[in-house]
Amino acid sequence: MSNSTNPRDEFLETVRQALRTGEDPGRRDSEDNAAPSREATDVEARAIRVLEQAMRDGENLLARLQESAEKASCTVIRVGTPKEASEYIQTVARDLDARSVVRSSHDILDRIDLDAVLSADGVEVALMALENDADKESKSQSLRERASEADIGITGVDYAIAETGSCVIVPGVGVSRLVSLLPPVHIAVVEAGQVLPSLDDLFLLRRRDFLQDELGSYMSIISGPSRSADIEYTIVKGVHGPGEVHLVLLEDGLA
Repeated sequence: MSNSTNPRDEFLETVRQALRTGEDPGRRDSEDNAAPSREATDVEARAIRVLEQAMRDGENLLARLQESAEKASCTVIRVGTPKEASEYIQTVARDLDARSVVRSSHDILDRIDLDAVLSADGVEVALMALENDADKESKSQSLRERASEADIGITGVDYAIAETGSCVIVPGVGVSRLVSLLPPVHIAVVEAGQVLPSLDDLFLLRRRDFLQDELGSYMSIISGPSRSADIEYTIVKGVHGPGEVHLVLLEDGLA
């Protein structure tokens, strides 16, 4: 029987071992330092190949992502330019008669001039950014309330997965999972080059982050609208998250 494991299994097993032993993986005794170093080098090389493939096969991966996301009940639109992306989001906001929007600080939302486009229609746009200051707890509650009252939450993504039609968001400063969870409608803008072939590729990249002490506490993987079968065994959308998810696939930069 083969002893080989895939990156996802390796990642999860490392986390399990760390929880069991209290060790910090990658910082073991000096006699073990060579092995983690070799592993980190190998993972980095494999991660680079995955990212290169994401750029090289951008057109094909966008097409696969669209197919998978539509099967997961997402509304998917492919656009060629940032202007077309902002125009589509403006149309969605108008159709919903949206008055309040919360958004993340992903760079792509600045590049499509999102705030100006929506503000021109009288839509209030709030950036979900939390600074590290003495009033952090109070501001966090205020942002949560604003997200829960918003008509739409808009984000970029860190990655998207062609295999499952999923968006992946790694929270950080200015990137809160509340944007994608609390409003009834979530719009995610995905750029060519951000789409990975499979979940295995995602877990490889996250393992690289882990080995570089950049993993963070969690990540959000969003695969279509929220679904629940808790109520009389009937599938209901939007109970534990948005009932409507739009993916805006931006082709800008494709050859």
